[in-house]
Amino acid sequence: MPSPIKNSDQGGRREGQKYKSLLVWQYLLRNSDENHAVKSEDIRKFLNRHGISADRHSVVRDIQAIQDLFERSMNVDSVGEIDEDDVDDYDAAEEFRYEVVYDAAAHGYKIISRPYDFDDLRLLAECINATRFLTESQANRLKLLIGEFCSKYQEEELDNEVYLVGRVKSSNKYLFRSMEKINEAVRTKKQISFKYLKHTLQSGSEQVERKHGGVYIVSPHQLIINEGNYYLLSYDSKRDAMRTYRLDRMKEVKILDVPSEGRDKFAEIDMHTYTQRVFSMFGGEQKRVRIRFTNDMLDTVIDRFGTKSGATYLADGKSHFIVSADVEISNPFYSWICGFRKKATIISPPEAVEGMKQFLADIAARYESEVK
Repeated sequence: MPSPIKNSDQGGRREGQKYKSLLVWQYLLRNSDENHAVKSEDIRKFLNRHGISADRHSVVRDIQAIQDLFERSMNVDSVGEIDEDDVDDYDAAEEFRYEVVYDAAAHGYKIISRPYDFDDLRLLAECINATRFLTESQANRLKLLIGEFCSKYQEEELDNEVYLVGRVKSSNKYLFRSMEKINEAVRTKKQISFKYLKHTLQSGSEQVERKHGGVYIVSPHQLIINEGNYYLLSYDSKRDAMRTYRLDRMKEVKILDVPSEGRDKFAEIDMHTYTQRVFSMFGGEQKRVRIRFTNDMLDTVIDRFGTKSGATYLADGKSHFIVSADVEISNPFYSWICGFRKKATIISPPEAVEGMKQFLADIAARYESEVK
C-alpha cells in the first residue's frame, strides 16, 4: 500500500516516527498469530518501506508499549464492584483482549490472544458461505471484512475450511438495498411496492417479472430466514391475508407514503406454526397425526417436528417409534411420507390414513393410464 509518510526529507522522517508504533502493531496483526511469529528484522524492513528507520531495541520498546497499553486498558475497565450474577460475563471479558508474547523458539513476536476468537470468525465465514440470499461477490466481500480481524494465515483458512455441496447463491445484487428499504418501512409503518420475479422455460436461466411487470403493494411486518433464504411476511389488503415473498425475487422495492395495514392480522400469527406451514408447504387442515417410523428415521423426524412444538415420541417395540404431532394435511404432506417408502406409516386419524390411500391410488392410476 502507498506510504502515508513523507520521506523526502529529514522532517518527513521525524513525522513518520509518530506513526511507528501504530505500524508495528499493524504488522503484528496481519503477520502473526498463535502459530506464526515475526522477527524484529521483518518489522524493521516493513518500517523502512514506510520511510521509517528503526533499530531492534526501538521495535522491542514499541511492542512493550503496545502490550502495556492493553494491560492498563483492561485494569481500567475492571475497576468497580462486580455483581455475582455477572461473574461469568466478567470472566469472558477478561479474555476479550490482545496479548503479544515473545516466542523464543521462533526468535520472534506473535499475538496469541485477540478479542475475536478464530473459531468464532470461522463460524461466521461458514455461515456466509451457507447463506443463499447473498451473491458470490457479496459473500466474498463479507469474508474479506472478517479476514481483517485475524492474521493473513488465518484468513487463508477461512476460504479452505468448508466446501458446501449444491449451495446455489442468489443472483440479486440489490437484495441488501431491498432489505434496507423494507426495514425502514417496517420501522416507519409504511407500505411498500415492488415487482416480483419468477423463472420460465422460455427465459432459460433468467427470471421474468410476474403479472407482466405489475406492481405488488403490501404492508411489510417481518423478515424471516429459512433454508438460507430471506423472506418477507407482509399483509395484502386486496386479499385480506398475510403473504410471504422471497427477497431475492423482489426488485424495485419502494417505500410508499401510505400507512401500513394488517397489524391485527400479524399479531394473531403464531410464528412457529405459520413458518412450518408455509415453508413445509403442507398448507391443509391441521390435525393431530400419529406416524410410525423405523428407528433410523428418528433424527430426520425430529428435524421436521422438533422437540418443543408439542410433538411427542414413543418407542414402539425394538425397531420402531411413533411420533404424534400437529400437521396440516395436504398432498405435500403425503408426498413427504412417500419419500420414506416402507419406513413410515400413518396410523391415525382415520381420515389421514384414507387420504394417504387415495393419494397412492391416484398416483398408481396415473401410471397405469400412461402405460396403456
